[in-house]
Amino acid sequence: MFRVLPLLNLLVIVKRYGYLCLVGMVLPITVYGQNKVWNLKECIDFAFKNDVALNQQILMTEINSINYKQAKDNLWPNLNLSDAQEFNFGNTINSNTNQVIHQNTNSNYPSLSSTVTLFNGFKYMNLVKENKQNYEAGKLDIETQKNNLALNVTAAYEQILYDRDAVTIAQHQIESDSIQVEKLKIFVRVGQTPEDSLLLIQAQLATDRSTKVTAETQVELANVQLEQLMEMPIIIDFTIERPAQTEITADVTSTAADIYNTAAGILPDEKSAALKTNAFETDLLVNKAALLPSLTLTGGLSTEYYSDLTNTSYQTTYRDETIGYLQNNPSQLVTGPVPVTNTTSQPYTFSNQFKNNFSQVIALSLSVPIFNNFKARNNIRLAKIAVENAKLNEQAVKNTLRKNVEIAYTNQVAGSKTYLATKEQLLSETRAFADMAKKFSVGLANVTDYLVEENNYYKAVLANLQAKYEYIFETKIVSFYTGTPLTQ
Repeated sequence: MFRVLPLLNLLVIVKRYGYLCLVGMVLPITVYGQNKVWNLKECIDFAFKNDVALNQQILMTEINSINYKQAKDNLWPNLNLSDAQEFNFGNTINSNTNQVIHQNTNSNYPSLSSTVTLFNGFKYMNLVKENKQNYEAGKLDIETQKNNLALNVTAAYEQILYDRDAVTIAQHQIESDSIQVEKLKIFVRVGQTPEDSLLLIQAQLATDRSTKVTAETQVELANVQLEQLMEMPIIIDFTIERPAQTEITADVTSTAADIYNTAAGILPDEKSAALKTNAFETDLLVNKAALLPSLTLTGGLSTEYYSDLTNTSYQTTYRDETIGYLQNNPSQLVTGPVPVTNTTSQPYTFSNQFKNNFSQVIALSLSVPIFNNFKARNNIRLAKIAVENAKLNEQAVKNTLRKNVEIAYTNQVAGSKTYLATKEQLLSETRAFADMAKKFSVGLANVTDYLVEENNYYKAVLANLQAKYEYIFETKIVSFYTGTPLTQ
């Protein structure tokens, strides 16, 4: 619990650190210092917000959501852009003359490609289905954890109410015995009653006070239990709201089978288990796809650039030249046309190379599994075992829900009978104690008989109180199984 700082300390803080620091320190003191009264709904909502396991399940469901989306996205073709830049130093092959030369060059090879799976044994489609089932089961698991947490919070809440009433009853007994002590003091003083009777009443009063201390301790322990379920640091003045009192009819009309059938239809437990079984069955189909051929379609665009590549053109002309002699007479020259080739080289520009080297490709690829060290077969066997285990888990969830319903129903029926019996017992003890009190007040009964009857009366009060709260809680559980929120 936060305590108000002494005024002198606050003045020192203001002087040193200013008004903002004071506000920052006093604000949480004010907030936590308020004597807030928590109702059941607020306790449950607070627990939902702060429970670690519940929030971890929420995060796990978000992961399942992402996996589900990715499984659907896997059905789309991929698209990849790549570009490789090479730098060559030293000896290289001239692309024009095909001769080794010593020259630094660079090359670039951009490409754009896409691949789509046309058939893979329906693996991707089944993966979509499997991830969807896991995602839906995860959402139901969140609701299951919320339900379990809400039931625990409700039980702790009802325990506090019972313990607080037990303190009130202990206080009533103290007040009753205190009155008797004062009366007996007068009677002892005038000699009407022996002193040992006063001592017995005083001893009982001391016992009453001890009982109240024990009851108050139980209230604090019950508060701690509820606060821990809410993941809340302990607050000394933690207080819960007492709900409006409603008439208890103690009438059970439904049967356990009817309650279970209703619970199975509205609660998430069995639905989640069934979805998980379906997910494992779908995973079996995914593993069987590894035995089937797969067919993919690939398309690509590519080009290239080489820095040493030139654009060379050749032009041949003819000119008259001496090609020989007549009859070996040098004075008689023979002339004729001789071809002359002129070579012209120009740089092969970057843009022209990209344009002229541009190419497209479309390819179909078929893959037929023949032997993979029995990996696919063994994965199928493991998947089948997982399916059987999931079915057993689903049956276990059904059995657990049925047993919980049967226990709740049996406790409600037994609680109804116990409440009615303790109520009747309390009526009898109330009349008996009232009669004994009258006799004791006029001296027709001794103190021992009075204390015995008083203890019997308060035992009956506590027994009826406990039976009432137990019956109320069991009724809340049964109503919860049939669709009524715990906060109603």
